[in-house]
Amino acid sequence: MASNESRLILVIGGTGTQGGHVARELLKHGHRVRILTRNLASAASQAMAAKGAEMIQGDLADPASLEPAMQNVSAIFSVQYADPYDQTIEPRNAANMVQAAQKAGIEQVVHTSVAGSDLFPRWDKHKYLVQTWENKYNIEALIRNGGFKYWTILHPVWFMENFVAPHSAIMAPELKDGVLFGTLQEDTPLKLNSGEDTTQFARAAFENPQKFHGKDINVASDELTMTEIAQTLSRVLGKKVAYKRTSSEETRKRGMLEGTVYFMEWLEAVPGYGFDIQETRQYCVALKSFAEWVEENKHRFEID
Repeated sequence: MASNESRLILVIGGTGTQGGHVARELLKHGHRVRILTRNLASAASQAMAAKGAEMIQGDLADPASLEPAMQNVSAIFSVQYADPYDQTIEPRNAANMVQAAQKAGIEQVVHTSVAGSDLFPRWDKHKYLVQTWENKYNIEALIRNGGFKYWTILHPVWFMENFVAPHSAIMAPELKDGVLFGTLQEDTPLKLNSGEDTTQFARAAFENPQKFHGKDINVASDELTMTEIAQTLSRVLGKKVAYKRTSSEETRKRGMLEGTVYFMEWLEAVPGYGFDIQETRQYCVALKSFAEWVEENKHRFEID
């Protein structure tokens, strides 16, 4: 493979959480990075430019804007925006990206999806959740069958970032008061990973495409119950945090996103996202436990 400096990697979503983590990690290790952004003047775009990324204006919804973005690009990191209020956006944008990448002769695509998208038969209790999984799987199929020399699909689980702003506003809306709540039973195992964990796998795939080609990788660095998560937060932050199991109706009323309520029900039906955490560990990629992540991110928690 060519050296880090000679390959140009286009990062989709490079001003967001996952894409931003990946872009910063690649830059830190000497990779050339180009970031697609709709707004070159945004604070996030300016911050990434300051770190050495090449910023280019474009929009996945506008296929014509993707052609200049992909010129001279060897590889793509793809994370697609999933609008909870319009489920047609994600698959449409992904299809535009894949078609543009094929036209540009892109060699490698590393795409991040979600754990459970490749489990069949589909759990048909909630139409919204089924459609979400179908969208994810159909996008993965576009990439698997896209004719790329190398492809890797990452399947992250429950992001640790859900416990800090801005995601905590809808994923843990009462954590500021020391309360975690949801429909999960107290002893249901929940796999966790951070955006940094996804980043480590993405960089590994870009630096060793042959090893990671054709792989669907479930990414999880820890596995804890919600009770254990509350205990970990209490211990590391020195704040009292408790978990309370609530009904679906109460969980919605207290501010949890409805799709998350459905998802918690799915996790009861498919404990641990349906895979063993040893699957992730077999790749020997360095990942962080939840306690380690909380320790490093103490400053991001606001608990009274």
